[in-house]
Amino acid sequence: MQNTGNLNSLAERMKAKAEQEQQELEALTRQQFNALQQSLSELSKNALNITEAAIQRQLTSLEQSVTTRCRILSAAFGWKCLQALSLTLCIMLGAGLSGWGLLALAEKKVTTLHREIITLSERKDSLEAQSARIWATFKGLEPYQSEGKDYLLTPEGWTITHGGTLNGKQDAWRIVRK
Repeated sequence: MQNTGNLNSLAERMKAKAEQEQQELEALTRQQFNALQQSLSELSKNALNITEAAIQRQLTSLEQSVTTRCRILSAAFGWKCLQALSLTLCIMLGAGLSGWGLLALAEKKVTTLHREIITLSERKDSLEAQSARIWATFKGLEPYQSEGKDYLLTPEGWTITHGGTLNGKQDAWRIVRK
């Protein structure tokens, strides 16, 4: 029985040792798993940091590129806008000055024509008054035209005779009633 007792004790010792080895193996496995987990976590963090830094560099480069292009476009667009604005202002100034010049010319022409009309009206009134006086003096004389020639007809009993020359240039006629 001692053999069976030894065997039981040996089996118990082996069982205890197997349990202990299993616990040690589990502890080592946990320790390696924790070390692996920590190593993977650090590697993941490093990979993420490297990726983040690369993305940041790319974003910075892209931002600088966009900023540079925007400045170039802004300068080019600003220059074109300035050119268009200058051209528009020149055209508007030219049109305004041309319109002003045409209005000033038209005003001058209207003023000249108005003065001419006033002068001609005064001359007409003067000639009508003079003509009325002449026709009143020589009542009965009538103009007559025949074969393209102009004549002056006298009423019955009147005669026209040459009275001489004034200042050597103008003929003077005398109209006498008989």
